[in-house]
Amino acid sequence: MTLKLDSSYKPLGIISWKDALWLILSGKAYAVEFYEKYVKSVKEIFQLPSIIVLKRFIKYEFVGPPCTRKNIFIRDEFSCQYCGTECEKVQLTLDHVIPRSKGGANSWTNLVTACKKCNQSKGDKTISQAGLILQRRPRKPGGIFTITVSPGDHDERWFNYF
Repeated sequence: MTLKLDSSYKPLGIISWKDALWLILSGKAYAVEFYEKYVKSVKEIFQLPSIIVLKRFIKYEFVGPPCTRKNIFIRDEFSCQYCGTECEKVQLTLDHVIPRSKGGANSWTNLVTACKKCNQSKGDKTISQAGLILQRRPRKPGGIFTITVSPGDHDERWFNYF
């Protein structure tokens, strides 16, 4: 994975190392940080870029990450938002704070991760009816890095550009 910046060094997103290498070779970007990994072609050896900078400014307004199952799990740090237990991905479910049957939406502010036990005990009730308390209030994440990058998917040097 490679961090892509515009010409003002503003983060635009994360792309594959193949796309990053293509941008560099086509003259549209240059690398500022590299991994200690290489790829070989028939005639050349290329060091994989960790961070690239586009040669032109991109007007980009960050509207926020999509509200997906994976992103909710990452936001909630793979833990049940009712009992606080850290769980494996397969042990977690998504729960609507306000049940869908009562008008609850599929949104950042209404979806939380819950262990199967808590989700089943809550059922089709509101939090107060079920006697549960949220560990953290659900919110929409504010930054690109918050959601896009999972633990272990990034280079520590990326933090210098946020």
